[in-house]
Amino acid sequence: MHLPTLLILNIALSVVVGLTLSYTANRQFKELYLWAGAIGIQALGYALSMLRGQIDDMWSIVLGNCAFAISLALMAEGIYHFQKSKPLRWLIWLPVPLTFVLFSVFIDDMRARLLYGGLLLAVQIAVAIWLLARRHQHTAGRGQYVMILGFTVALAGLGLRVSLAINNTGPETFMDPNHAFNLIFLGNMLSLLLVTVGAVMMVQERIQHALVASENRYKQLIESAQEGICILIDERCRFANERMAALLGVSVKQLLDSMLADLVDHDDQPLQKMYRQAQAPGTTHVQTYDVRLRTAHAGVRWFSISGVGLQWQDQDATLVFLTDIHERKLAEEQVRQLAYHDDLTRLPNRRQFIDRLTQVLALHQQVGGHLALMFIDLNKFKALNDEYGHHAGDQVLIAVAQRLREVVRASDLVARLGGDEFVVLLQGLSEDATCAKEQAGQIGNTLHEILAEPYEHIFNDETHLPVTCSISASIGIHLFERTKISAEVLLNAADTAMYRAKKAPTRGVQFFDADDAS
Repeated sequence: MHLPTLLILNIALSVVVGLTLSYTANRQFKELYLWAGAIGIQALGYALSMLRGQIDDMWSIVLGNCAFAISLALMAEGIYHFQKSKPLRWLIWLPVPLTFVLFSVFIDDMRARLLYGGLLLAVQIAVAIWLLARRHQHTAGRGQYVMILGFTVALAGLGLRVSLAINNTGPETFMDPNHAFNLIFLGNMLSLLLVTVGAVMMVQERIQHALVASENRYKQLIESAQEGICILIDERCRFANERMAALLGVSVKQLLDSMLADLVDHDDQPLQKMYRQAQAPGTTHVQTYDVRLRTAHAGVRWFSISGVGLQWQDQDATLVFLTDIHERKLAEEQVRQLAYHDDLTRLPNRRQFIDRLTQVLALHQQVGGHLALMFIDLNKFKALNDEYGHHAGDQVLIAVAQRLREVVRASDLVARLGGDEFVVLLQGLSEDATCAKEQAGQIGNTLHEILAEPYEHIFNDETHLPVTCSISASIGIHLFERTKISAEVLLNAADTAMYRAKKAPTRGVQFFDADDAS
């Protein structure tokens, strides 16, 4: 093949490969920039050599060969950078000034230039091979071996070049026809391709190795997490960690392809449905809610579920975090019970009753019918306490609470305000005032009769013997319909009616009327 044509091909290939490497490089892989620069400088060296006779020999011979030495030095720098090791710069850059000196001295001696130049380049290539070989066990993939093969091909070409110089069979100039030099330049092209492919493979394999290592680290983190973690696609579980399986009392294999929604307790199904509607595919905002799930080993338990949208295997998915909050929920319920319930009778206390009454009043603005508020006070309860003791009085209060629960309807609310005072909220009474008053009166009379029945098996604090106690109750009833009056005012009205009942000879049931307010 025509030697100038081979030189042009080498130049063109070096430029194209160098530009391609620099285009694909990024700041994370600086070595690609170094290798791209090395190949570009190699193209410059070929171009200067091809211009011999048209430019000064200092440029075409000395600086042209210095470009080849600089190119291999940059190759070595790139290898050092890829291996993240400290470079021996004196070793990789010393051939550059030596090349300048030798080629300046032997500028007119082709044979000496072939010999000494070839040996210096061979040393640089051998250093590059050594750098790759010494760390081959710490470098992932096969790219390093492809690069070593490319350098070996170049080294073989330099061996042929040195052999030509020793045997004095080389051409007088690079432009003289010579089959051996044709072979050398073809080998250089092959070497360039192998080194470039090897470099790209090394970087790609490092990226893949880093991704695998990252996935393994994340997998270890997920597996060691104290939260249950799973990934849902179309609401079916596609991945779950061991903690998720342990929280639900099943194996990971049983979880895969199952519907997490199927484990939601029946009472929480509406909440789960609302959540699914709100969680649009691909959304990235976190949604958290508490829900009861049926576990295989511990029955129904409370969990906190957090979900966020992500892409999983090129599909819209939801990353779900599951935390067991059962004990916390139980503790919260205990606190709520203490805050809103009477500790003795377990009835709602005054605070909860006012809250519930306020809610009912707000709701009642949109519906018809009457409501009735009953205020109940036990007569001569202090005397009972004095005679039998406070423990006996507590037993009577518990019995009163039980009787109230048994008489009122499921829709009604019973509460203890404190001491010997109880209240009952009657809901769903007739829209007709007369009929509603009759309904409330019947319930009030029934309560009055039931509470007046003897209380047996009440233990005396002093004798610890069972006694039978008899007490009665005064009941005031306030009947009303839609109103914007506050709960406290309504309660005071019923209390006023109760005091009127106490003053009545029978101490029975009395309704609040307008005269009581005055």
